[in-house]
Amino acid sequence: SGGISLKPGEAMDEMKYDMCGAASVIGTFVAAAKARLPINLRAVVATCENMPDGGSCKPGDIVATMNGTTVENLNTDAEGRLVLCDALTYAEQFQPAAVIDVATLTGACIIALGHIASGLMANHQPLADSLAAAAKNCNDKVWQLPLFAEYKEQLKSNFADLQNIGGRPAGTITAATFLAHFAQNYHWAHLDIAGTAWKSGKEKGATGRPVPLLMQFLRERAAA
Repeated sequence: SGGISLKPGEAMDEMKYDMCGAASVIGTFVAAAKARLPINLRAVVATCENMPDGGSCKPGDIVATMNGTTVENLNTDAEGRLVLCDALTYAEQFQPAAVIDVATLTGACIIALGHIASGLMANHQPLADSLAAAAKNCNDKVWQLPLFAEYKEQLKSNFADLQNIGGRPAGTITAATFLAHFAQNYHWAHLDIAGTAWKSGKEKGATGRPVPLLMQFLRERAAA
């Protein structure tokens, strides 16, 4: 719904697909288990309901994240990154070789890449290259976007360590830049599947992407 920063009514019914990131992680784990891939995996599936009521977060509220970073919540419809950031912090305890998060994070990704390719961003280029190669090998397309340090300027807050949105320019990148703040202690990649997780119109429904990409990546990593 977007919470107090309510989404437009048109196509709000499709927001049931906003959990496709979590669903694709679970789907990948089911597939990996059935394939008996010889690889150690852990999933962190962070879920919540974002609805307007008397106790809802309000635009301008400041929240403290799991690692102590304070965030000014300027738009309650940018809630996915507030859920993901704590999941990324939680994942540190497992000392992972790599972390890949998957989310229908930004409408800006649909504007940038349409419904053809998922957005890929990472703090470790070899991990990004491995995901891009796996995507090519299974035709589950991705396109890498940069995480230049200058994008951090858009997330500066007057009242907290960060703000949860960076304005209209480079919305997909600034969302990933926000997440990158919480993924500094391991190799990390982010897949924004807002444009690829489901279809509208007569073919309305989930696509299952990026499960093919993630399975291809795991197969190649297990065989390495």
